[in-house]
Amino acid sequence: MPKGSARQGALLLKILAVFVTLASATPLLAADATQPPPYQADLLRLSEVLGAAAYLDGLCGGPAAADWRAKMAALLDAQRLDGPARRPYVEAFNRGHRTVSVAPRACTSSSRSVLQRYFAEGAQLSERLDQRFGRAGDSPTAPLP
Repeated sequence: MPKGSARQGALLLKILAVFVTLASATPLLAADATQPPPYQADLLRLSEVLGAAAYLDGLCGGPAAADWRAKMAALLDAQRLDGPARRPYVEAFNRGHRTVSVAPRACTSSSRSVLQRYFAEGAQLSERLDQRFGRAGDSPTAPLP
């Protein structure tokens, strides 16, 4: 498996772990609807990273290029977000997509490098979300000691 595909696969697995983690945490955190959830900033950034990955991976013909939008939708569905609550995450995804789509019109070594940085950042965000908000047994990733 090529190096980029392995990273992409690892990122997709970590995002899956975040789905499971946040879906199980939502009822616990929904008690105070006036406060944003404590993971909102990281989840917004992850949404933006997914948008950028969607564009760049598609540009470079990645094997999972079509999956990024579906992963974003699944992330929002796991949070049971709709309407106004869903909007900031969709806007963040679209902002990430727009930001990277301004310059590259063809896949270059530079765009591949940027994509790898987004994969790494997405993996870090997913790991942090899983570690901070995951509960034992809810996630395929073991928490830090």
